[in-house]
Amino acid sequence: MPEVNYTSFLGVPSFTSEAPLDFMSGDPAFPSYSLTPAQREYLAAHGIPAVGGVVLPKQVHGDAIWKVTEKDFARSGCVEADAVVTSCGGLPVAIRTADCLPALLVDPVRRVVAAVHAGWKSTRLEIAAKTVALMHRDYGVDPGDIRAAIGPCIRRDSCEVGLEFMDYFPQDTVKTGAGLRFDIVSANLRQLTGAGVRRENIVDSGLCSFSDAVRFHSFRRDAQRSGRMISVIILA
Repeated sequence: MPEVNYTSFLGVPSFTSEAPLDFMSGDPAFPSYSLTPAQREYLAAHGIPAVGGVVLPKQVHGDAIWKVTEKDFARSGCVEADAVVTSCGGLPVAIRTADCLPALLVDPVRRVVAAVHAGWKSTRLEIAAKTVALMHRDYGVDPGDIRAAIGPCIRRDSCEVGLEFMDYFPQDTVKTGAGLRFDIVSANLRQLTGAGVRRENIVDSGLCSFSDAVRFHSFRRDAQRSGRMISVIILA
């Protein structure tokens, strides 16, 4: 099954899954997010160890950041956060999206990785910038060493918003003949570079989850019928 792969740019295994595989929920027999056989098989094919699965937060559209270690496999899907950070080799961390922006970060010098779930609410709370700041403060990361990848998300031309976005994101909301449009990518790029990440160290997939119904899930397009993609990064 295909994926959007960032490994060559980031230097560590990292990717976003594509439809039709759905990561909306895991195995219902477990209280935490335990992978289903289909999910486990998919991740194994992409180099994610079968033991333990991945560490996923319970995403709540906030700005909490979860620092994870190996013991947190059992808490996957239970801890409320919208970004996960780890320095543990072999520990895959991930977030799920269906229009929100996924950002995967790595510092190859200090060997720290992060996965960020940035919907408009978390973007307004500056979760991308706060993740970089935490990596610097708690792991000794130099933001100038960070490399980042932005995955499939809803793009400006598909993201119609209300007037309140002119106040929320004045630099990233534009008036068009079809109404107001919000550019979540430019907002997060500004946060990352403002936090010290070099623009040349950021790659953008350029892919729109809303407009490509074959490859990607989209909550705005499909509402409650929408599945979820997973974006994973792991220190080899």
